[in-house]
Amino acid sequence: MSAEAILQKARAVMGSVMHPLETAGSTWTELPPEACQPEIDIEETLDIAPFGPRDGSEIWMSYTKKRPQPLVLSVDTSLSMTGDKMALTAVSLAVVFLQFPDDPIGIVAFENEARVIKRPSERLGTLELIERFLDVPAQGYTHLEEGLTTTLALCSKSFKTGRSKPVPVILLTDGKYTAGRDPSYLAKRFKKLIVMKMGDERAGEELCHELASGGRGTMKLVAGYEELPLAMYGVVKSLLRAVCN
Repeated sequence: MSAEAILQKARAVMGSVMHPLETAGSTWTELPPEACQPEIDIEETLDIAPFGPRDGSEIWMSYTKKRPQPLVLSVDTSLSMTGDKMALTAVSLAVVFLQFPDDPIGIVAFENEARVIKRPSERLGTLELIERFLDVPAQGYTHLEEGLTTTLALCSKSFKTGRSKPVPVILLTDGKYTAGRDPSYLAKRFKKLIVMKMGDERAGEELCHELASGGRGTMKLVAGYEELPLAMYGVVKSLLRAVCN
């Protein structure tokens, strides 16, 4: 499946999602283009210019803007992920990116070793992200421990430790590791770990549940990769619903 076809498939999954908003303020001259529902704050304006504003730099505006939604995805790209599985995983990543085009999203892929596909601070178009992910060779064993360790390091480097809200991490795995140690000891280091358990095999389900429970998150069973894009869209909606409430 080409990158363009993957992008089209992701768009077909999409629906409307309510993004959380936050209140901000600036002068008229510094009002950002993404400002929503801007209004003159008379009280603040009079504090700046008691005798009336002379120009836009003395007019204070209040407005709302979309609150950034940080998110990190950790994805199994081992040998079992070749062909359609890799393409459908790319569709699910595109679903996330289409929902959060300007947000700090990080992606880690792991097999024998883990690699950072995208850092949260990096600006990347959705098509470019898909092409970058498809270039990852699906090979080797499943080193889940290495994948989670690299994901934790990326979160630590990219986000402030004193954040009022935890940065969600979405882990895509079947829960069966073939390299490294049992990674369950890492769960408690996550603030919000959502595990999308791939496949309907019972093997690996216990570990996935342990990771989600220890990581203060939830586990979602996804029976087949054909269901993954829609399941990912559901997880995205749940995350935003929790932020808005």
